[in-house]
Amino acid sequence: MFNSPHVFARPPVARPPAQASDIERQIALTLYQQGQFADAEKSSRSLTTRYPQDSFGWKLLGAAIKQQGRAQEALTAMQMAAKLSPMDWEAFNNLGSTHRSLNNLAFSEACYQHALQVKPDSLEALDNLADVLRLQGKVAEAVAMYQRRLSLTPNDGHAKHLIAMLTGQQTSQAPADYVSRTFDVYADEFDQHLTGTLSYDVPAQLAQMLQACAGAEKTDWTALDLGCGTGLVGAALSHLVPHMVGVDLSARMLAHAQARQVYQRLIQADLVQMMQAETANSFDLAVAADVFIYIGQLDETVKEVKRLLRPNGLLAFSIENLDADGHQTANVDFRLNATGRYSQSRAYLDKLAQHNGFQVREARQTTLRVENGQPVHGSLMIWQA
Repeated sequence: MFNSPHVFARPPVARPPAQASDIERQIALTLYQQGQFADAEKSSRSLTTRYPQDSFGWKLLGAAIKQQGRAQEALTAMQMAAKLSPMDWEAFNNLGSTHRSLNNLAFSEACYQHALQVKPDSLEALDNLADVLRLQGKVAEAVAMYQRRLSLTPNDGHAKHLIAMLTGQQTSQAPADYVSRTFDVYADEFDQHLTGTLSYDVPAQLAQMLQACAGAEKTDWTALDLGCGTGLVGAALSHLVPHMVGVDLSARMLAHAQARQVYQRLIQADLVQMMQAETANSFDLAVAADVFIYIGQLDETVKEVKRLLRPNGLLAFSIENLDADGHQTANVDFRLNATGRYSQSRAYLDKLAQHNGFQVREARQTTLRVENGQPVHGSLMIWQA
């Protein structure tokens, strides 16, 4: 007898790969990096269907969904990525950021803690953990994290400023990298958060005040928008001012300002340095809406504005009042507050105006924004050169 072949035996079946190929990953990632988030979502969702045990697809899917403003939906994909790759610090960092955007701060903190356990030298996870500790009022723990950040990057102005504001130290100005980093991160959500959540309308109020100052005169001004951000001031003044130049430290904010198409020039630079490079008597108007709140000591800024303004030119700006009632505060010109922003006294502003040859045309008390249900009191000023 001989052994008959197993003619009915099934041929071996090749198992599908557990992970997407490098090319498949790169296609999906490129779509995301190019800002094509809907297409990136579609591509990464396909990866999760074909490779459900590959965390890459889930991580990218969560990021693409979150970028489209659907944080709650993104949470499921982010959680799957973290579950599949418990030693992927980035997956936990992303999950923490998603929880943070949903105000799940305790969950966010736990995710950032894990990310740092996996990668103790991650500056991003360290910054995120410090910030979420600060948001929960865990001041001592937050300061410890910022100090840890300084031990890794001793010249980091962002951490220095946050330590100062949390410990009551007084400084004269927020460091440039604090401003640029803060607003680069904030840029995509800036307009909606400021005008919607915080009920912010300072640009519109300043535009109305300037229109009243101009009266029936033709306002063929050349304007300098100091700290122009996403261009909210430019939009508010576009019907009054035919030529506008904007300057800001944040590249991402400037990209949004460019999209408004109301500026003839946009410059990424420190305000004073930019002004020092401009020709004297070259502007009719300078506007600084919620900019001096990051520059406590205004002497050099006001001096340069005066140099740039033509005779009878206007400076329009907002400040946060040094005390809640907006009254003069003896012997204190400006103060760094626990918010990381500065407030100035009216006595200090009057002294600056007089010293630099400005006439105070108008000073109006107002609510700048509403934070945590509480009004932030400030003043709107128009000075004339």
